[in-house]
Amino acid sequence: MPRRPPSLPAPVRGLVAALVAVLLAGCQSAHPGAESIEAEQPPVAEPWAWELPDCVGYRAADYRAPAQRQQVRVRSRSDRTEQVEIYQPGWGERAFAEIRRVLRECARYEAGGRDDPDAYRQQHLIIDTGFAGDESLLVKSIRLRPPEQHTAYAVVVRVADQITTIRTEELGPEELRALVR
Repeated sequence: MPRRPPSLPAPVRGLVAALVAVLLAGCQSAHPGAESIEAEQPPVAEPWAWELPDCVGYRAADYRAPAQRQQVRVRSRSDRTEQVEIYQPGWGERAFAEIRRVLRECARYEAGGRDDPDAYRQQHLIIDTGFAGDESLLVKSIRLRPPEQHTAYAVVVRVADQITTIRTEELGPEELRALVR
């Protein structure tokens, strides 16, 4: 028959329980949001800022960052759209690396077929880096849908676990840099 451990006197049990509670509270306050990492998070309804489903090289399943977003705010203005994505603690750097990967995998692609009137060619070029926040990119995107060509710019800035993407067809590179500095 297994031996039961000796029971502690009531005052000692109370002290142990109090110490455990203090230690657990300290662990949680030392790692804010630690509970949210373990807890089931509701999916964020807003699409990831760098989701490019028309690119043959893009497979949503290859990117984990969208599922690690805690919050997304989108604000549209007359000259730009701003998307702020807040990631689980420790995910900002990894999410930024995945954005770079999307831009590398989808630097140039064609969408639609020869007979598709909405077919187009897309190109994404990183034209500047490291000008704001912990990490930043300035991206020039060119969409050719003959006979028209559209040029747009995006600036991506990471500060800790927050990534802000600003897209515009109205503002140029210098104006975008000025917005985020």
